[in-house]
Amino acid sequence: MTMLQALRGTTDLLPEEVARWSAVEHAARRLARIYGYREVRTPVIEEAALFLRSVGETTDIVQKEMFRFTDRGEHEIVLRPEGTAAVVRAYLERNLHKTEGFAKLFYLGPMFRAERPQAGRFRQFHQYGVEAIGSTSPWVDVEAIALCVHILRECGVGDATVWLASMGCRKDQARSAEELRKRLEPHKSKLCKECQARLQKNVFRVLDCKNPDCHAIAWDMKAFFLCNDCTAHFQEVRRGLKETGIAFDDTKYFARGLDYYTRTVFEVRVKGLGAQDAVAAGGRYDQLVEELGGPPMGAFGFAAGIERVLMAAGTGATSAEPPARAGVYLAVAQPPLIGEAFRLVQRLRECGVPALMDYDGKSLKAQFREADKALARLVAVLGETELAQGSITVKDLGAGSQRTVPLDSFIEEISREEQGRCH
Repeated sequence: MTMLQALRGTTDLLPEEVARWSAVEHAARRLARIYGYREVRTPVIEEAALFLRSVGETTDIVQKEMFRFTDRGEHEIVLRPEGTAAVVRAYLERNLHKTEGFAKLFYLGPMFRAERPQAGRFRQFHQYGVEAIGSTSPWVDVEAIALCVHILRECGVGDATVWLASMGCRKDQARSAEELRKRLEPHKSKLCKECQARLQKNVFRVLDCKNPDCHAIAWDMKAFFLCNDCTAHFQEVRRGLKETGIAFDDTKYFARGLDYYTRTVFEVRVKGLGAQDAVAAGGRYDQLVEELGGPPMGAFGFAAGIERVLMAAGTGATSAEPPARAGVYLAVAQPPLIGEAFRLVQRLRECGVPALMDYDGKSLKAQFREADKALARLVAVLGETELAQGSITVKDLGAGSQRTVPLDSFIEEISREEQGRCH
């Protein structure tokens, strides 16, 4: 029989890898809360219309990458390809725009895109992100970028560069699109078929083309215009970042691949990751709330791919500190005592003490090996002799010491020790 394997573009996380992931997730949660963001969780399935309206029908995500299907009720469903639209949908559906107004939210979870798997790109990938909804202040932009950089630094990501730009308001974008289209039209025959169609539908998508010839032509013809208000907003963001001590490069031109972005956009890029060198990215989306049925309301957010953060951090860079020994392994000397041992183990667990035991009648030597592998601090040996004497032998695997503890005070003494070590 053929052994089944994980689907291409997905991966299993084994316990050793989960430790590194947990370190990233812990850093993201802890720092997001320090900055005043509260966690939200949205479904992994959403109506397709949510992303058609927000991300844009001409984007690669919608045209090529969404896992899209019809359910039994004939509803068109997608596996969420990104987090922002889902968070804004929840913000409006749960009336946070009425009860809170300005809301600072963060999320962690899997996203899905049906694209060709390669280094740094997966069909199921994972992101953490923040969304600050309800303000047009450039200082919200500064705060979110500062949080993004802070989390990456905490995760051990070095040699990172913040690329900063402004895409302007919708009027600026219309003017820029018209000029870019005018400059590209004489070179239309040199563009791929997709980009020839993009000239009329959404010319900015030519800037995202994976074809190197299209990319080179488009960027050589680029044209971006900012009105006075957008220029002032961008200058304030730059000033805020400088005053905060966050270095950035605003000399590069780049385009975010989602239609909802306006004004400030940024990416954090790391050398050595190849073509997929952005580990985090985001920007302002001042029209999205209104486009999804809410009131006019400014917003700013970013997301970072956990897989890419780990790649950028390097092996072991984001690992939590080596785990200290903790808890108890209760070694059973004779199989008939398993019931009594389990009662003790369960009482320890109910007191908040990590506790393990063997259920398969292994030798004491094998149980000690299991305890050492599990990084238990103590091994408590329960045998017929100990039970008859009303005591239990406790060995400290870290210190190498051994003592005898009265059975009737064992739970209280061990619980007190472990709780004291945690504090």
